[in-house]
Amino acid sequence: MEHLAIPRNPIRPHRTIALATKQFDDPGPFLTYAERHGALLTGSYPHVPTQLDALAGRFSAGVSSYDILDYHQGWLFFSLLAEFLGPLFHTRRYLDVVVSEDGDQGEQEIKSILLSTQHLHEDLTALRTKGPLSRIRPGDEYHRHLDACLDAAAEAFDVLESSFAGFTKLFADEMLCFASVAEALDSAVMTAVEQGPVEEMVQPRGFPAQASRGWLSKVSRLIDLDEPGLRAAMLKGGWCPGDIARIGDSFNSIAAYYYFSNFQPDPGHPDLHKDCPFYGCTLSSPVKPQHMSADCTCPGMIPFSEESLVEIYESDCIPCFTIGRTEDGSIGIALSSISLDSEAQKDPENRYIALSHVWSEGTGNPSANALPFCQLSYCQYWAMLSQQIVEKAEAADKNPYSTGINVTNKPKTQTVNLWIDTMCCPSTPGYGKNLCLAKMRDIYANAYAVLVRSAALEDMDLTPYINEPEKGVMDIAAQLYLSPWMRRMWTLQEAVLAGMLKSQLGIGQRLVLLFSGGLLSLESVVAFLKQAPPHQAALAFDMIGKFGHLTPMQYGFDDDTNIDTKSNGFLWTLSHALKYRSVTVPSDELICLATLLGVRVGSSGGAVPLVGDGQTPEEGMCELWKRIERQNKGVPGDIIFSSVPRIDVDGFRWAPRTFIQHAKYGSVYWSSSSTDDEPAGITEHGLRVKFPGVKLKPLDDAEPYGEYLLRTHRWGDQSKELGEGESEAGWRVLLVQIPAGGEDWYSIHVHQHNDVEPDSGSSRPSLQELIRVGNMALLLKQAEPSGNGLLVTTRGPTAVSQESPTSPIRVRTKSPVTIRPLARATAFISSTLHQHIGQLRAAADTAGEDDALREALVREKLTKAVSESEQLKTALLAELLSRNVTASDEQVIEHFLKIANLFAKFGGVGGTSTAADQSWLVD
Repeated sequence: MEHLAIPRNPIRPHRTIALATKQFDDPGPFLTYAERHGALLTGSYPHVPTQLDALAGRFSAGVSSYDILDYHQGWLFFSLLAEFLGPLFHTRRYLDVVVSEDGDQGEQEIKSILLSTQHLHEDLTALRTKGPLSRIRPGDEYHRHLDACLDAAAEAFDVLESSFAGFTKLFADEMLCFASVAEALDSAVMTAVEQGPVEEMVQPRGFPAQASRGWLSKVSRLIDLDEPGLRAAMLKGGWCPGDIARIGDSFNSIAAYYYFSNFQPDPGHPDLHKDCPFYGCTLSSPVKPQHMSADCTCPGMIPFSEESLVEIYESDCIPCFTIGRTEDGSIGIALSSISLDSEAQKDPENRYIALSHVWSEGTGNPSANALPFCQLSYCQYWAMLSQQIVEKAEAADKNPYSTGINVTNKPKTQTVNLWIDTMCCPSTPGYGKNLCLAKMRDIYANAYAVLVRSAALEDMDLTPYINEPEKGVMDIAAQLYLSPWMRRMWTLQEAVLAGMLKSQLGIGQRLVLLFSGGLLSLESVVAFLKQAPPHQAALAFDMIGKFGHLTPMQYGFDDDTNIDTKSNGFLWTLSHALKYRSVTVPSDELICLATLLGVRVGSSGGAVPLVGDGQTPEEGMCELWKRIERQNKGVPGDIIFSSVPRIDVDGFRWAPRTFIQHAKYGSVYWSSSSTDDEPAGITEHGLRVKFPGVKLKPLDDAEPYGEYLLRTHRWGDQSKELGEGESEAGWRVLLVQIPAGGEDWYSIHVHQHNDVEPDSGSSRPSLQELIRVGNMALLLKQAEPSGNGLLVTTRGPTAVSQESPTSPIRVRTKSPVTIRPLARATAFISSTLHQHIGQLRAAADTAGEDDALREALVREKLTKAVSESEQLKTALLAELLSRNVTASDEQVIEHFLKIANLFAKFGGVGGTSTAADQSWLVD
């Protein structure tokens, strides 16, 4: 497994894989391996086949797990490597012989023989430099052959999982090794194809391309970051569950999962985040200023008066401070006024450094504009170095031989102006604070540099990575990516706006990060990643993309720092950037959004809150959406499908009211989803969009709908029986036949965190009641009923299917949903239940109030249905055996009874489709 990147201080070392095949030196072609060695899988150890095997008509005799491993290790490791590397492949290079000495004689004996991939990247480099990969062209015979081999390998993983239940889990490390080798080979082929023949390359070699096949999906259950054992090890390494979820959401390669599953972001504080949820960090530390050390002897707290700060802001300047020697030789702190006027900013005397930090780490003070002198002195020291590192970057930018890596740890004494929000933003809510907040965007955009302080970074020593980059540089980027600074919303805007109005040196050149022993700009971190050794190169390139949301260009800002009117790409970037970030005060979210996007939510100028002139945060969000629409000539239509809480204001119930930590609820969707060139627009009746839709109604009007067959349940949470329920959001599952009378069934998973009323105890109609009267419709993100959708209530008696696409239908947002087509067996079970539901209800009603008799009569009807239909029994068995090793007749009936009970309440709905370009007014 040595070809995979691993941290320098891993949670555990590389996994070891023992040699377990006799086919390690097979000379034949990869694609005909099965013909030569298929006898290994013919069944040399008879056993009783599983019921699932019997249903599929396979394996009348079993095969030893060691024969299976022998076959696949020889094929998916040795044969695949030999096929790709050709003459460069030598078996001995991919084996590690471990020997032990025998006592006094000193004789050696083989202790074990392990697989080794430490030379894989070296061989792939040689293959690309002087082997066949150096001459490959897209679509040529060699390319098609390698693709055929990779396709066969990918299929082998699928067949292995379905044919030999439990094998991949039993030999998880081996499977992970084989799949990761295939991923590396796939990446090498894709890189060569994208770059073309070596002799024709104009540009120097870039980073490896991503593999074209989903190798992670082949082994995702074997390296699941939520697996209890792995999760426990990561928590002891200082991981926050929110960051574990973020890794799973952001990376899609085996290499990335393998690296991060072994990374320790904060080993000094094991289990610190054990109570944090999956959607983000909720750890709260006391926010009060701290000294730099427990035995600090500094002069103590240094305060600024709010009156002095307000006076400076009123003069259209910002307050900064400088620490220096006074005329009598003592140390003093001077409060100065810095103009942000474009002409004034050309004067070097008006340069200033702005601090970006997490208050809970000891540099915040919510009650006063005061910090200990030691904190101010420490920040002043690193601010001087920040100014120097940007000056070095400006000089290096003119040097064609510069590596782009600037590390600064030796200061030259100079005067530097420093802006820290704790000291320079009035702490009392009201007029003075609003003056500062109104300038927040300009403060960070005009800064000569923005200095980032985070305890996780300050504890990391850069020295070994600078001295020995060949051993790997990924740890620097990973520590930044997983730092508390990356979990806060305030720090996002500070990073994006860092020095944006200054001359552009490059991405993140003015965002300066404080590590132990030195400073690095974000651009220098990226430059480090560009020099990653071969075993880290692919992951390093992937990591560079993850820092894109810290740069202004990703938000489409134009030269005037407004939102680009040609693209909604910044909205997509914003939603991903905020998915796992948080704020302490909920109303701060709107302030940060308005600051980042360069819009004022208040209707007047001057010192007003960014949340509006006395408006509620929801009204402020409405105003923000209107500003976004005006600046972008429309709103992305598929925003209506987002699985987040909505604004509860007339005309805006389609709009998300929050973006921070929206992983708690689901996803936010931004794209150009209109069926023509007309963008989605805000009207007084809601958002006008064009999407296909489906009107929902019970399949049989004569039958009751929305009632359980049985009034007592033994199956736990009824809302989760047929879905992948999440505790934070909640689900309800409807079974819908689309079109009504057809063979296709779909499960509609209803998110219940928004506007979905409970089935009882509410004066408003429930989902079941609304469907019963035909007042519900389902908006689809795409023509095929799958993926994301939106349940709405229609306004007025006119049938949806009779409306003209040019005449918009007014609807009210009910709830976002996830739509999944049911497997053929499950669809058949649903159709059968629809045919029998009338008889089942009649049998249940016959029993009256006797619950035991009610269940007995329903069970009798279901048992008869199963006995009369072999196809139904097979479908039920297939469902059970997909989750269990065995299934008895009694379990089949019990499973059928459970589904029937749920079907009576949440199933039996039919769908009638609208036009594909139906126009809707969604409130």
